[in-house]
Amino acid sequence: MKNKMLILGGTGGLGKQLTKKLSHNYEVTSLGSKDLDVTDFRKLELYFHVNVYDVILNLSGYNHDSFLHKYDDDLMHEAKLQLDVNTLGNVNLLAACLPKMREKGYGRIILASSVLSTKPVLGTAVYSASKSFVDSLVKTCALENASKGITCNAIQMGYFDGGMAHRLPENFQSIIKGKIPMSRFGSIQELHNTIEYLINTEYVTGTSLKINGGLEF
Repeated sequence: MKNKMLILGGTGGLGKQLTKKLSHNYEVTSLGSKDLDVTDFRKLELYFHVNVYDVILNLSGYNHDSFLHKYDDDLMHEAKLQLDVNTLGNVNLLAACLPKMREKGYGRIILASSVLSTKPVLGTAVYSASKSFVDSLVKTCALENASKGITCNAIQMGYFDGGMAHRLPENFQSIIKGKIPMSRFGSIQELHNTIEYLINTEYVTGTSLKINGGLEF
């Protein structure tokens, strides 16, 4: 019998491709933000009261690039939305899914972080900071739940052949690839392998695993 996996943010480019690959080994439910909004704790609580999963992969995220001095009354909602989805969204998710996992005595939680968490670039202040929050959050989650058979990790993702990066104009893709020591974007298979590693290796918990081709800005 296959373990049950939930992929949040699973309707985007990366999510769709990962769902296809992970479905070979898991019973996967893939949901987008319109199906289950991570900013709505009550809906999450009700959902996880009925649905119990062995593995949860949260790819949900929101980004809006802006220099800090350019945030004003018109743009501040963009900053709030990034924080609501990327920080409080993950807190809501953990608070809602952990009770059933703790009862079951098993769980694998993987949250999406970013290379920008440790190597931010101009114009990404709020997004980069929100991903640093994720890196810190998994550490405490891991401490609190290790005795219950639950691991919690983050993946600091670089650029991949899928999702938003792959939709960038060719000239921007070339610039980014020029900064990556491996001179290419990561493959979906490599991201899939990383997720499988975190699921199958219980002794890895509370960490943020870098998968970025050696990218340093």
